Amino acid sequence: MRLFLCLFYFSVFQFNLVGQNIDSLFNVSKKYKSEGKYDSAILILNELNTSSDLLPEDKSKVLNNLAINYIRKGDKKEGLRYYYDAISFNTSTKNLTELAKNYVNLATYYKSEDNLTLAIEYLSKAKTIKPDDRNITGNIELRLGDIYAIKSDSSQNAYDSAIYFYLSALSLFTQLNDSLRLAIIHNNLGYLYESNSNFSASIDNFKKAIQIAGRQDNYSSLALYSYNLANQYLKKKDYQLSLYHYNKALNLSKYRNPEFLMNLYSNMVKAKMAIGHVDEASVLFQKFNELRDSIYDTKKMQEVKDLETKYETELKDQEIANQQQTIAEKELQKNIYLIFSISLVILVFISVWFFLQRQKYLKKLKNEEIANMRTEQELKELNAMMHGQEEERNRIASDLHDRLGARLSSIKLLFQNGADEQENKQRVLSFIDEAIKETREISHNLSTDMLSRFGIKTALQDTMRSINESDKLEAELSIMGVEERWPLEIERNVYYVLLELINNTLKHAEATHIMVQLSQLDDEINVFYEDNGKGFKISQEEYKGMGMRSIQARMSAVKGRIFVNSKPGEGLNAVITIPLKESQKVDDSEKQKAKEV
Repeated sequence: MRLFLCLFYFSVFQFNLVGQNIDSLFNVSKKYKSEGKYDSAILILNELNTSSDLLPEDKSKVLNNLAINYIRKGDKKEGLRYYYDAISFNTSTKNLTELAKNYVNLATYYKSEDNLTLAIEYLSKAKTIKPDDRNITGNIELRLGDIYAIKSDSSQNAYDSAIYFYLSALSLFTQLNDSLRLAIIHNNLGYLYESNSNFSASIDNFKKAIQIAGRQDNYSSLALYSYNLANQYLKKKDYQLSLYHYNKALNLSKYRNPEFLMNLYSNMVKAKMAIGHVDEASVLFQKFNELRDSIYDTKKMQEVKDLETKYETELKDQEIANQQQTIAEKELQKNIYLIFSISLVILVFISVWFFLQRQKYLKKLKNEEIANMRTEQELKELNAMMHGQEEERNRIASDLHDRLGARLSSIKLLFQNGADEQENKQRVLSFIDEAIKETREISHNLSTDMLSRFGIKTALQDTMRSINESDKLEAELSIMGVEERWPLEIERNVYYVLLELINNTLKHAEATHIMVQLSQLDDEINVFYEDNGKGFKISQEEYKGMGMRSIQARMSAVKGRIFVNSKPGEGLNAVITIPLKESQKVDDSEKQKAKEV
């Protein structure tokens, strides 16, 4: 169904693309990107990328944004592919400005991946493309300074290179009178000189950054630069000057985030304590603690809000999908029935093929075992076992032929006679339901055979894997302390009780997760079952409706007990305890018999 809805959506989208403005669609993709809906943004950008009306400069933007969306989505390989596509396109169209930006974007990506060598390589390439463009060159020099500043902790050469590139960028942006970047460079130089304990140069650059930001009324940056300058005076133990600049930063702290204010309080406490103002330091420390707790609570609230927003968005998307499904259903219904039927047939034949391959493999193993047998009695027993396997294969083949063949033939006949008539559609659905039921019963018989041959651990692992592959819910299995097989009667009754509980969860609980835990301590078996469904109010009537009479009977058969607890909205949990006497433990001969069943 999802496949057909996607195809329908693509066809509608392609039709609308012709009548819509490319710029407006591009803006919609940017909106999706800002909201974190990268798949939606990619869908629009891919359609734009195939449009014949796209101008070269628009093509470059589309490729670049495809790269950004794929990388943010987590598909780095595809994102890099689009970056290189953009480079190839801008090289062929000789769009040097966009080509330089492409290399800068690649460098930014590799810097985020801590691959500083490649980042430097691509920035160096970008620098050679338009060396006369002071804005592009200045931006590249600034980024090179940032990268070498990162490497400066472990290399004096990197430190010298960072100073060189920052000063080069400073000269270019001074010519361009770019106050914003000039303040940023002085601030970065302040950090760099501080890392080398050159506090005099660090203070000088932070002061220049403050002067430039003050002229531009850039209060957010002014708060940061004042805080950085105060930190230098704190390290020099000039506590009065540090507090003077901390207070300036405090007055502007409303333009920064709460984490900034928390760090500011922390450093002011240090300065106040150093000059003996213990009471004032205590007040500031109290504010620090309150803000720290508030930040934690705010983050938790934001996480909840984000989850609510995600839920509402998904709900809205689901409503839209349902509307699209209603529109497309009449046109696609015949194809859906046909594909569903074909898929069912393929599934059945694949199941048969895997079963036959497994039987072929088992037969090969048994043939090898025959070659090593020396007594006539062993050969007779093995031949009898192989005869039983042959009969089992014939029985399953007969089941598939007799129980599914007629259903599938009827479905085929109805399609040939015209499945569009309402009556025929209902009959097709009825036959499909019956075929599914027959398939489930045959599968159940095979599952029972697996329990007898390989034990409850293997049977439950197979059941949990089937549930997980269905994508209906997440199933978790935990086994502790179960080293040997239990008696077959106990394994069979525990297995069927768990199947009954799982079936109830799938039918009624609307759960997203179930957990089964098997454990054995000394001579007692413990089984725990839990789901996170909607739960129910315990009553005799609901016990009967949920197969509890059958469950209790199975527990009585093995002298076990089951305790079920459930409340509306709190899911269900059940605890099974079964005594395991010494005489009940499975010895080697019984294990061999179980394998030969």
